Amino acid sequence: MTIFWAVVLFGLLIFFHELGHFILAKLVNVKVLKFSIGFGPRIIGKKYGDTEYILSAIPLGGYVKPLGEEPDDEIPAEDLPRAYGSQPVWKRASIVLAGPVFNLVLAYIIFVVFLSFKLPIVIPVLKDVTNTKIEGVVKGSPAMKAGLMPGDDVVSVNGKEIHSWVEMEEAFINNPGKEVLLKVEREGASVDIVLIPEASTVKDKGGNDKVIGDAGVSRLSTRIEGVIENSPAMKGGLRAGDSVLAVNGSPVSDWNDMAKLISGNPGKEILLEIRRGDKVLTLDITPDAGGKIGISKGMGFDVVHTDNVFLSPIKGLEAVYRWSALTLEVAGRLITGKMSAKMLGGPIVIVNEASKAASSGLSDYFYLVALISVNLAVLNLFPVPVLDGGHLVFLAIEAVRGKPLHEKAVDILTKAGFAALILLIAFVLYNDTMKVIVPWVQKMIGQ
Repeated sequence: MTIFWAVVLFGLLIFFHELGHFILAKLVNVKVLKFSIGFGPRIIGKKYGDTEYILSAIPLGGYVKPLGEEPDDEIPAEDLPRAYGSQPVWKRASIVLAGPVFNLVLAYIIFVVFLSFKLPIVIPVLKDVTNTKIEGVVKGSPAMKAGLMPGDDVVSVNGKEIHSWVEMEEAFINNPGKEVLLKVEREGASVDIVLIPEASTVKDKGGNDKVIGDAGVSRLSTRIEGVIENSPAMKGGLRAGDSVLAVNGSPVSDWNDMAKLISGNPGKEILLEIRRGDKVLTLDITPDAGGKIGISKGMGFDVVHTDNVFLSPIKGLEAVYRWSALTLEVAGRLITGKMSAKMLGGPIVIVNEASKAASSGLSDYFYLVALISVNLAVLNLFPVPVLDGGHLVFLAIEAVRGKPLHEKAVDILTKAGFAALILLIAFVLYNDTMKVIVPWVQKMIGQ
């Protein structure tokens, strides 16, 4: 089933990407010879009209082959008007651009469906997600007993460098009752700490008992990630994504302060001052008899959400824009060295994540499809020869010069781009192996 869900994921991404190229080629009257899902040997194929539709053996790509794409293609005289190379720059650019645009369309469709069913689109706040600084230590917790302190910045876990809060949290969750060695930075000094996460039993999404580890550390954002159905919070108008600024006029800067002020008023009406987007609102909410209002912590995430199904198409555009901006921000940090390249993932990680998402449910799976589709669209527009962005650069140069670059120059740049892409693929495959294959092997042999 892992292979099945991975093939479906890659197939959807590739199909939409190549469909964009194909549809625009047809719209501008360019003859398309082949439309292939996958690379390599042809498995099956059928010709309809001008085009042969092919399913190929390697499901990690695909291609659309228009007539006259290569300068040395032989073109019958009667087909010259429909050849790719005979078209003005704007037509060729529209064909190239359509692939990434259609990947954004796929993500948009999925996001709109989610929002129509009142499912939120969660977007990480990069500065929060990549932050491993501990802001809160629960009294009496394993973290406090081990000597962790607010302000400690966790650098590595069990000798493995970490780059996000999620990586650190997973190490605690996956090691209930076992020693975990932390290296932290504290006021410029390096400190080694041995911590034993406390074992606790929770229900997984399937309703089965699962033992996890809890260290008792937190990031104390006042951003609300979840609002329980029919809770006092929901009845009072609180939404996922709201940030609490004050409770009964008392400003709050962290979750614990906020929780104390709320829980100290069981059954009594309280005033919450919140930030929602660029607006500051005041809400009347009455906690239940236990002093709870039915909210869950925001852990470095923003939320795109709507209760109005008719606003879903507009909110869908916002979700696509914000995920695209996040992808660019991550890429920028990787290029400038502000984020570790070890966070890069490739096909093995995607297959692994597709399997986990599918086992969690179709909503998680299609959410993953949407996110990868946005990433594919944005990264494909980078100005690297062999990518769509590189082709667009060549076409822009042609538009300015009034003639295309010399074939030899294009050939050299394309080969350089291809070599860089191969090196990148090799690097991400190494990362994939260290993230997925090595831990799996260690688990199999009981290490």
